[in-house]
Amino acid sequence: MIFIATTTTTVCITTSITSTVTTTPLPRQCTNYTLVNDSTRSAGYSGPFTCDLSGTFNITGWFRFDSLGGVILANCAVPENSCSTQASGWYSGVYPSTAGGTTNGTVCFNWYYGTCSYTATASVTNCNGYYVFYLGPPPQCNLRYCTV
Repeated sequence: MIFIATTTTTVCITTSITSTVTTTPLPRQCTNYTLVNDSTRSAGYSGPFTCDLSGTFNITGWFRFDSLGGVILANCAVPENSCSTQASGWYSGVYPSTAGGTTNGTVCFNWYYGTCSYTATASVTNCNGYYVFYLGPPPQCNLRYCTV
């Protein structure tokens, strides 16, 4: 899947993230997560606005995205008013390349003041073929996590 987002200063191309397969035991979060199957989170989707302060993301925890709308958080700025929200959330950190590895980073929310107008902390674990994300509620409403 390829998503192209343009902002005033950059052009991002987001494709599937690849990983190195290992046989080491995977961390607990690779089997203990909340599955999010929501195609309206797609960075290319535009529809009625909603926010992640209610519903699935009103708690902090490990989440796995698995839908036609995407399987990972976008890793470049997503245009405003995408993925059913006003301020589109994207992961500005590095995805771990080794199975079982975890990295920490920031989710930026693209809004009027720039591609990182609001932020939230996040962690990402490589689960040997898919990723899980440690996320919490965004800082305010009409902010939403977007996927590719």
